Amino acid sequence: MLLFGNKQFICTNIDNYILDLSFIFNKMQLIFYFFSWIPKTLFIGLVDIYIYSGLFRFSKLYKISIVNLQIAYPDINNNNMQLLVRMSVRESIISAYETIYTWGNSEFVSNKLIFKIENNFLIKNNFKKQQGLICVAIHNRSVDMLLTWINSQVPTVSLYKKIKNKTLEAFVKNKREINNSTSVETSIAGVRKIYKALKQKKVICFAADQVPKRGMGEHIDFYKRKAYSTTLVQNLATKTKSPTVYFCMNSNINNFLYISIKQCSDDIYDDSKHLQLVNSDIEKMINKRPIDYSWEYKRFKRSLPINQNPYLGI
Repeated sequence: MLLFGNKQFICTNIDNYILDLSFIFNKMQLIFYFFSWIPKTLFIGLVDIYIYSGLFRFSKLYKISIVNLQIAYPDINNNNMQLLVRMSVRESIISAYETIYTWGNSEFVSNKLIFKIENNFLIKNNFKKQQGLICVAIHNRSVDMLLTWINSQVPTVSLYKKIKNKTLEAFVKNKREINNSTSVETSIAGVRKIYKALKQKKVICFAADQVPKRGMGEHIDFYKRKAYSTTLVQNLATKTKSPTVYFCMNSNINNFLYISIKQCSDDIYDDSKHLQLVNSDIEKMINKRPIDYSWEYKRFKRSLPINQNPYLGI
């Protein structure tokens, strides 16, 4: 009788937990849905007022972005650099709207903002072969909008960086797990899970342009600096021989969004070539339209030499 009572207590608590998660999800969804009602053209107009007022120069977004852009493009003169960083900050803010729009709507509605997909056959053909698939993304535009689109095509197991706010964390994780997809935290345990998924011929997805945790990367050339970089793509590809594709979201002058998909070179399986390959390919994707990249991230914070931190005072 006591055992039955304990089971009833446990079941009741599980039901309450599910209801709590459902309440949190619906509440957050409604908040983001409300903000997504703002027309994108109106939002862009407000962003342009902010940019042309010059107030953006006081933001950390600007201060970190200009440091990174000066490292990446040292030969650009001051006037062009100021134009580049201004446009970059503008697009970063607009991409935040794209994330909010994705969070506030279904994947069907979110996907409608994407005007074109280049080489869509790559994801479908590789998925049909049941060989496993490594999807490598970078922080161009909204990562959540890109992942939502990928998950709407095939179920994935993706890595994500934990959000400090627990309510938002639960909501975002739920949104990233549509279509039987799974999100796991970026950690040793998370890496083990995506490796296991890849061995089971599943599709895995993660961004390869962030600074990894200590002990989980190597110093590799990135815009002519020894930047601490992930080697996860190379290691997974070498161990499993799974096909690897790059995903990149860009905009054009008319604010249309499109996704480019590109097959990674077979050099990814070559121990003598693959270490530099990923960073080199990331540079090429960024250089295609630099203003779309999220330069506000402290990408060079663990570069060599260690004692030269480019972000001091920011």
